[in-house]
Parts: sequence; structure tokens; C-alpha cells
Amino acid sequence: MKYRWIIGLLGVFLWCGLISVGVEAGEKPVTPGTIAKEAREAIEATAQYTTQQKEAFQRKAQEELDAIQKQLAALQGKADKASASARAELQKSIHELEVKKEAVKQQLDGLKSATDAKWDEMRAGVHSAIEEMNQSFQRLRSKLQ
Repeated sequence: MKYRWIIGLLGVFLWCGLISVGVEAGEKPVTPGTIAKEAREAIEATAQYTTQQKEAFQRKAQEELDAIQKQLAALQGKADKASASARAELQKSIHELEVKKEAVKQQLDGLKSATDAKWDEMRAGVHSAIEEMNQSFQRLRSKLQ
């Protein structure tokens, strides 16, 4: 079992007296079975929390991608109205941003199927890629002003 070490660790803490357990009148005594049950419940709660965090991050990242897509569409409109030389440079920059956006989208899709162990690592990569794309977009926008 993946989390067997947690149960064992709880048992060691209990055995060593690091976790004090008072048995009062009418209270059930602590047994290895109750420790295991509580450990399983803690593991399940942690897994649910991780899933919620994962879903929240995915929603936020998708919202950021959607916002960037709208900004790219607005830039494309400006590029269409620009002079020929400026239009060529803008088209190139917009294309580079589109490539970065697609890479982030693929990373985000991969995040959906990531295991909990890989999730933190992949989240950091998606976050970094979105930040890089936002910085590139800001640099391009500053050129237009």
C-alpha cells in the first residue's frame, strides 16, 4: 500500500507517547484498527484536497489562456491595420505567442491526467510557461505603444 508508512509512523508516534491518547469513561480505547481507520481517512482527505487544488489550478490556467487568446485576437486586429513593415514584424511576434500558447495548452492537457506525484512538478512548468508567455505579450504590447 502506498501510504502504509504513514500508518506505521502514526503507530510509532503512539507507541513512543508522542501522541497522547486519553481514554475517558465511555470513550472507546485506541486500537491499531482505529489508528489505521483514521490514517485512511486522513489520506483520503488529503487526496480530495489535492484533487480540488489541481482542478482550481487548471481552471485558473485555462482562464488565463482564454484571456491571452482574446488579447492575441486584438493584436491581430492591430496588425491588420498596421503598415506593411510593421505588420510583418507583428505577425511574426503573434505567431511566436501562438506557438507558446499551444505549448501551454498541451502542458495543461497533460496536467489533467497527471498523477498526484507528478502534479506539483507539472504545475510549476505550466505556471512558468504562462508567466513567460505573459512577459512576451507585455514586451510586444510595449513595442506597439
